[in-house]
Amino acid sequence: MAQQMINRFPIIGLVLVLLGVTLLLDQMQVIDIGGWALVWIGVALYGGATVIRSFIYNERHRVFFGTLCFLTGILFFLRKAGFIYGHVTIYFPAFLLIFGFSFLMLFVFNMKDWHLLIPSFIFLGLGAALMMTALGLWYSADVWRVIHSYWPVILILIGGTMLIRRRRAL
Repeated sequence: MAQQMINRFPIIGLVLVLLGVTLLLDQMQVIDIGGWALVWIGVALYGGATVIRSFIYNERHRVFFGTLCFLTGILFFLRKAGFIYGHVTIYFPAFLLIFGFSFLMLFVFNMKDWHLLIPSFIFLGLGAALMMTALGLWYSADVWRVIHSYWPVILILIGGTMLIRRRRAL
């Protein structure tokens, strides 16, 4: 255990050094990148490194947070760099999608945890539907009508999953 702690590479230290050097070069006008864009790149790098390290060292508890950091950093970097245009209303659906992908990464970490597909698909589906309305591709009233009509399906899926998992545990 102590040997494993010694062999671990301090990823966050490397990310901070690279971020600091880049911010310093930006301050000295050697390169022209906005400070906040670099911060979001740092968050994305830290999240990606955390996910990779969690798979290498078999640390399941870091996968979800690492995926959240990685995708959030990518989202805000793309917004800051001008690749994503749109109103602030895209953030809520984007975060639903990010949570969905984070649950999906937990499933990818251990395929036996199939029950994690339920929240993943719920967040991904809801996020995709709301993103389509935020982008003006679907009518908001239609999406909310479907959500209002079929939200009990979520309860059925969660309850059924709990029953199946309980039955297999016995």
